[in-house]
Amino acid sequence: MRVLVTGATGTIGRAVGARLRSRGDTLVATSRDPARAARTLGADAEVHAWREPTATPPPIEALRVDGIVHLLGEPIDQRWSEAARRRIRDSRVESTARLLAGLEALPEPERPRVLVSQSAVGYYGDRGPERLDEDAPPGGGWLAEVVVSWERTAQDAPAGVRVVTTRTGVVLSPSGGALAKMLPFFRLGIGGPVAGGAQYVPWIHLDDVVGGLLHCLDAPQASGAANLTAPEPVTNRELSRALGRVLRRPAVLPVPGFAVSLLYGQMAELVTGGQRAVPTRLQALGYTFSQPRLEDALADVLR
Repeated sequence: MRVLVTGATGTIGRAVGARLRSRGDTLVATSRDPARAARTLGADAEVHAWREPTATPPPIEALRVDGIVHLLGEPIDQRWSEAARRRIRDSRVESTARLLAGLEALPEPERPRVLVSQSAVGYYGDRGPERLDEDAPPGGGWLAEVVVSWERTAQDAPAGVRVVTTRTGVVLSPSGGALAKMLPFFRLGIGGPVAGGAQYVPWIHLDDVVGGLLHCLDAPQASGAANLTAPEPVTNRELSRALGRVLRRPAVLPVPGFAVSLLYGQMAELVTGGQRAVPTRLQALGYTFSQPRLEDALADVLR
């Protein structure tokens, strides 16, 4: 297959590209800086310039592929100023709209068969201990509104394109993401549960993010929303204890919610709230998780 990956130089994008090439697929990528992307991705990647993803469609040559994994998005773990909110929303919703405009310009027989468009468990808002499969309604709040708009835009793909929106949880990766922010404190023995620790963390190992994305790409029966989370979400308290055990450090110092809010502003809701999201659809599609247990997943990432 020829597969276009947008956001191919990010943590998830690089892992997806590596897996695609390892199985014999051709990696096609778009980038604002194609020379830098080519250095990052290697000589066997086909890189096209897409310099203004929120304003213009990608080049038509980049869209002559069998499938697309759309991963573009401004990092969400930053203070949510008004300017940051616009960037976060536009990088998701507007880039997806521009991507679909490019697909619309292709004759239907030349369009890719499938679009796997990244989404997020933020769709559900903060729902406490409620177990959330893909049929659960969206939650409230700004982030949920952004994700709902993001998914609706993707689902408006032109005829002939199967669409899957993957609601990704907290990715455990050896580079970047939530874990990288937690590690310095836990390694010093001053980590612990945040805001009481009862909120659920819908975690997933990076290998299963990649595996789940490609499973949705390949499975012709996959369409609509799919939670990209491990089978058993844990509470923030359970995550803290597991991380402490793996690092062989105490993990008992609580972090009050107001301290997180002072540090991060409104973005703190990513940590103080949570979703008990479960991958019902992915498992129904026959996907087998390589890292279903939290402590094993943490040990693998930190090895």
